[in-house]
Amino acid sequence: MQETVSHSQRAQTKSRAARNQGKARQKRSRLDRIKRALAECSQRLAFSPFEFGHILGKSETWAYRQLYNGTVKAISDAGRLLIPLSELDRFLARAAEYNPQPKLQQKNGGES
Repeated sequence: MQETVSHSQRAQTKSRAARNQGKARQKRSRLDRIKRALAECSQRLAFSPFEFGHILGKSETWAYRQLYNGTVKAISDAGRLLIPLSELDRFLARAAEYNPQPKLQQKNGGES
């Protein structure tokens, strides 16, 4: 007796080319989201953490860290986190002017 193995029972693995093609498609999708966020920046009233981070040239993870630190406040009533345009303006308004001089480091030993 020989058992027949149907196609659905075989291991389903993608070729390397198919995996790379999927990664390229995912990367294009992410770039499209970034471009769309930047283009719609002036028209939007609120941003997702992904959009907020990329508008400022940072990552989505950075934006979530700002939320969790309390640096930026979000609206979560709509079932997802949204950062209002007023928070983006407030965040940018508190930015200090760039000073190219290195900061003086203090010694932690307390010795004079």
